Amino acid sequence: MPCARADAYRLEGGRWPTRTISYYTETAAYAWSVDTAAYAWNTSGAQVQFVKSSRANAKVLVGIRWYRHAGDATMHRVGGSIVRAEVGIQTGHDRYEMALIVAHELGHVLGLDHETGACATMNPSVGDDHTTKCPAPPAGTWTCRLLQPDDVRGAVSLYGGTVRPWRGPSFCNR
Repeated sequence: MPCARADAYRLEGGRWPTRTISYYTETAAYAWSVDTAAYAWNTSGAQVQFVKSSRANAKVLVGIRWYRHAGDATMHRVGGSIVRAEVGIQTGHDRYEMALIVAHELGHVLGLDHETGACATMNPSVGDDHTTKCPAPPAGTWTCRLLQPDDVRGAVSLYGGTVRPWRGPSFCNR
């Protein structure tokens, strides 16, 4: 019997030339969701940090104007380096599902592609507070484990570090 692939993550091509990526949230109503998603990546063990900044100094703009789907990330590259990005988010999601959507889009910002073979934040779609291949949260809870180990392994492959073990529950009360 063949062994299961240890790392299911897929890379989009390109990475940031720095390990500190500044971001600005244009829509104040989404600040909690964006900050929660950034915190998940910042504490994942990958040696990359999202840092809030002014709009003028931000390399990543998060707002509602650039979307085509529930979430959408557009990266701008020079050679093999990502130099700036826009993340568009769509209205109509609660802040918990929005945090999962933003965590997914920030994965694209880091250089990760969609993953269709295993439970991952980088699964191609989010609905009912979970991604395609991951279990749905029980009623009255949300997916507070925004990143799966496979997502972090992908970021670690690009930026170094080690996957930190998750120390909390996968689902939290609303």
